[in-house]
Amino acid sequence: MSNPPFLRHAAVTPLAPPPPSLLAAPGGTPGPSGAPGPSSAAAAAGAAGAPAPAGAAEWSLPDDPGCVRTARAVVRETLRTWHLDPVSDLAVLLVSELVTNSLRYASGPVGLRLRAVGGPGAGGGVRVEVSDTLPVPPLVRAAAPDEEGGRGLQLVASVALRWGTRCGGRGKTVWFELGSAG
Repeated sequence: MSNPPFLRHAAVTPLAPPPPSLLAAPGGTPGPSGAPGPSSAAAAAGAAGAPAPAGAAEWSLPDDPGCVRTARAVVRETLRTWHLDPVSDLAVLLVSELVTNSLRYASGPVGLRLRAVGGPGAGGGVRVEVSDTLPVPPLVRAAAPDEEGGRGLQLVASVALRWGTRCGGRGKTVWFELGSAG
């Protein structure tokens, strides 16, 4: 299966290693904090990855329901490290929705990318991108009151400062931006 659009160069190549507390220990066990770690391949790549520009991180998550938990953990820890705690809970919620959508409708790895936007004077914020191998754009739909799903993109559209999609022959990326300034 091909990689999501922004991960064409390798199956797992973080721009910056995941925070140490999220790296899996040998044998794929959770890291020292007890938080779930990415796959062993991700941990190995993270340890060997080249440093990224400040405020950028990227992961390729396996096509497995457990990766939603990993996505939430790496987003929370990365935003804490970047001192973007005010947007952490909301970013984790939206990432959870988008990664779940990718797992439900596409096949293959799910790409997750975070990039700090703005600056201290602008209040700072984060741009989050979730990519998968399905080149079809997602549809925002109105869910009936008794439906269990169908509200994820409505949630993204209602709380993000900006959001959108990029589609290509190798997949799509759904992105959103959150700001930490009130």
